[in-house]
Amino acid sequence: MNSRRPRPVIMQPAGFAPDVMNNDPTSPFPASRSDRRARPINQALPATIKWFESLPPEIQPGALMRDFPRIANQIARVWSDAAGLEAYLDSLLVDRRGGRRGFPGDVHHELLSLREYVDGRYPAARSV
Repeated sequence: MNSRRPRPVIMQPAGFAPDVMNNDPTSPFPASRSDRRARPINQALPATIKWFESLPPEIQPGALMRDFPRIANQIARVWSDAAGLEAYLDSLLVDRRGGRRGFPGDVHHELLSLREYVDGRYPAARSV
């Protein structure tokens, strides 16, 4: 006499293979756990575009918007918080982890210009 209970049947979508690494880029199933994490949007948001347009033309970070829109989104989000903005710009410009590549020259220059503008050291500076 067999005292074991039958195992319940778990329905999986067709093609589901949780133990197999999925290398098919067209598959609806993520290849790894990291693929399931939410990612920051990598395009400029409407509020970011409005922030960009509010800056003097010589300060507008065009290369940052083009190459790193998610970072521009974050700067626009913290723009009115002086302490948060200072901390975020500092985290972008100072390598505390070691071995980071850094930004391309034009983006780095724009970040420095934004920091100088906020600090009132840029010729077209205004208070934030």
